[in-house]
Amino acid sequence: MFTNVSSYSTKLDQVSVQKKIVLSCSTAAILFVIKNPFLMFSIFLVLLLIYFLAGGLKFLGIGLYHLKITVPFVIILAVWHLYLGHLDKGITLIFRLISAFLIANLFLLTSKIHDIVLSIQKYSVYLKVFGINPHAVSITIGLFIRSIPILNQRAKNLMLAQSARSTKRSFWRISVPLALSILDDADHVSDALRARGGIKKREN
Repeated sequence: MFTNVSSYSTKLDQVSVQKKIVLSCSTAAILFVIKNPFLMFSIFLVLLLIYFLAGGLKFLGIGLYHLKITVPFVIILAVWHLYLGHLDKGITLIFRLISAFLIANLFLLTSKIHDIVLSIQKYSVYLKVFGINPHAVSITIGLFIRSIPILNQRAKNLMLAQSARSTKRSFWRISVPLALSILDDADHVSDALRARGGIKKREN
């Protein structure tokens, strides 16, 4: 069940998840301190170089392909800041958004979901103070991350099925069947967890 979000092998696969979490969070935090658009653009280029060094042109292409989700936000930010006349702030925000997405995506593409769950469970042990089960939290986050590529592929399949029946293409037409399929999956997952005893607190 637990596999890499990306099946493409990279040099970063061997780096521990804990180190990647620290590096990813630290780098993302630095992004919000930088105000210079040229420096922000430089970080964007460095991230692209990291993608290339980690897995070559193919892995870089995968990273760039996943940036398509940021296109609507980039357009809105660009138009808004052009209207306000704050071009430098707009460039900074746009490349901050893209860089943050590249960092998060790099972490997910080079980490196994199983390792992510174990790391989250390890560092969420302090939630016990508030009466929260850290094992339940880690499993929930792991299932959520694992479901992203599955739901993305299912949406694509529904769009293809819808386009075969009509020339009109709109996301709202597949929203209901997609939502029903998500609820059906959630029901199956809950049944599977219940059949195995549910999510219980682990005693150290």
